[in-house]
Amino acid sequence: MTSAPATVGDSLATLIDWTNIEAVSGFTLTIANAGGGSADDLTDIQIDTSSDGGTTILTDQHAGVPAVPISTGKAAVGTFTESAAFVRVRAVCAGDKDTTATAQLTATTSTGKLATLTDVKDRLGIAAADTDNDQTIGRIITSVTSVFESHIARPLIITAANVTEYFGGYGTRLQLNYYPTASIASVKIAIDWAFDSAAALVANTEYRLITGGSTGILYRLGLAWPMVDDAIQVIYRGGYCPAGQVPGVGETALPNDLREAAIEQSCFIFKRKDDIGLTAVSYTGGSIAKSSPMQLLPMVQDILANYIKHPLC
Repeated sequence: MTSAPATVGDSLATLIDWTNIEAVSGFTLTIANAGGGSADDLTDIQIDTSSDGGTTILTDQHAGVPAVPISTGKAAVGTFTESAAFVRVRAVCAGDKDTTATAQLTATTSTGKLATLTDVKDRLGIAAADTDNDQTIGRIITSVTSVFESHIARPLIITAANVTEYFGGYGTRLQLNYYPTASIASVKIAIDWAFDSAAALVANTEYRLITGGSTGILYRLGLAWPMVDDAIQVIYRGGYCPAGQVPGVGETALPNDLREAAIEQSCFIFKRKDDIGLTAVSYTGGSIAKSSPMQLLPMVQDILANYIKHPLC
């Protein structure tokens, strides 16, 4: 989005009022002089955040983005990442100066999802500078990710921090919900559920993460896992890295076919977002009912079939 030119004096002036950004995370902010003064009259740009639309405010969360005063040219560009739900951009000039300025906030990524905003905009032929539909596309990507995970009965995106899960055993194999498995902090057994006092099992001595963690299966060495509900506690991280992110140590990149499936499904939904009143839309090889919940493209279903979590037998 791009703001209308706003007058900026010696008190903070709002360029972009509280804007919902919950569907995206990475941003490019461009501040430009719009006349009346010069770009170096601007002395500070403040990016304020809020989780409730401005009732509770954290001020100046990204100081120096972009750098001011603008020493060369009429504009400055800076990037930042924010997980808050709302953002506001304000500017101020030196005490004896005033000018007008605009702010352009461009989303660059979709947070922790199966496709990036750039992926979908490129496929749709939408220019990067055209930000009118960024929030809509971001929400579609978020919805598609959730639908995919529901369809295959397991989460796909890696957890930011360790998760703690509890299991009951079945034979010598136990499958975690998040995989590929990136790291395991501890595995404990307590049939009385007193995990705080239970000793952690020793990896490769009492259990082993097989296939390099690709299937999330823990193999119990020498014994079977106890068949008691919630008697096994596992603290770990797992899942694929979000689209566009470089995997860290032990992490696994998002497979190309999953990313392609998310792009295709997101584009399909976006193109038909305004088809109000239609009972079905056609595509090469079939049609999808508009009155029913989100249905997956046949190509997407074929790809997801390779990632469905099947119960261990």
